[in-house]
Amino acid sequence: MRSLRERLMAVTSAPPKPTRPQPPPEETPFFCREHIVPLDGLRGIERTTLEEIRACDPAFTGEHWSIQKLLFLDTETTGLSGGAGTLAFEIGLGFIDARGMVIRQYVMRDYGEEAAMLAEIASLLPRFDTLVTFNGKSFDIPLLESRMVMHRIRVRLTDWPHLDLLHACRRVYRLRLGRCSLSALEEAVLGESRTDDLPGAQVPQRYFDYLRTREFALLEDVLRHNRQDVESLASLTGHLCSAFREPEQLAHAEDAFCVGRTLLRGGHTEEGRRCLRILGMSSMSSQAHMVLSASYKKSREWASSVAMWTEMIARGEGGTWPYVELAKYYEHTERDYARALRYAGAALSRALNLSPLGGDDAEIATLRKRVERLKRKLAAQGGSPAANR
Repeated sequence: MRSLRERLMAVTSAPPKPTRPQPPPEETPFFCREHIVPLDGLRGIERTTLEEIRACDPAFTGEHWSIQKLLFLDTETTGLSGGAGTLAFEIGLGFIDARGMVIRQYVMRDYGEEAAMLAEIASLLPRFDTLVTFNGKSFDIPLLESRMVMHRIRVRLTDWPHLDLLHACRRVYRLRLGRCSLSALEEAVLGESRTDDLPGAQVPQRYFDYLRTREFALLEDVLRHNRQDVESLASLTGHLCSAFREPEQLAHAEDAFCVGRTLLRGGHTEEGRRCLRILGMSSMSSQAHMVLSASYKKSREWASSVAMWTEMIARGEGGTWPYVELAKYYEHTERDYARALRYAGAALSRALNLSPLGGDDAEIATLRKRVERLKRKLAAQGGSPAANR
């Protein structure tokens, strides 16, 4: 039997047991990665102007527009509905410099790194004066501002001039696409399809898996997804402005119609009218003529309005609408009740002809009232309704 001394010597001289390799110490307060995109791959972002931005987004409040002062921003978060407890664990920023578009991605590797990451981003903000996001007004910007408040970082991001591309793209592309998610716009507008992209709904769980395993490779798909999002912000901005710059070059009549309508609603009357006129022989001809004639009516350009309504009738466009508009014009502006009655009667006959095919009973009732009222007015004026049918 070995003595106590022998046993102690055996323990101290035994080789150490192998230990599990440990990750290198994290010397930086958060993770940051940078990527450069050549400027010529961003759909003409360098050609965009303040006038084009105001045209595609009438709510834009900025007084100037310089691509060197733009900050493109997109976040990846621990939840998709916002609210208390939701954090932006990854923030992608894009900006233009001499190298092209710099995409800088910040990741908090643990919750304790949030304050340092937000402070670093806040320190960059004075270099820029305009935000560009996709749904940032409703989600990204309020979330970041609230988290900065939590860490006593005083930045009023919600006060910045802000181009939210979700709303601008909906004005132009929703009629054709219906759904205006960023991925749908990339495919239908930019002609780019993502391959092996991580669905946005899976991003929060991927981060939680990373926190549990500490395998940073789990976040590589998230970073690639975010980098594409930020790059698409610049490409969509350039493409959207080109639609307002050269609407005649648009491949889809629906998009050109929406551009013209947006221009009119934003007060760019002549530009909007020119855009709508180019649709005269397209699939959107009827809708374009309706909006165009309404623009003439609003500015009381009666000769142009009457000419447009008459042309629509000749081309069989607009159903009963141009007849009713002419009836209103002759009744209220010209006080020519006989002519007004002819157009109202024609509208009623047209509506009745459509009735067996599911015509609008409410419209028919309204037209009957209009016809009866015009008959009374004409009789009071001394005319004969029967003679003016």
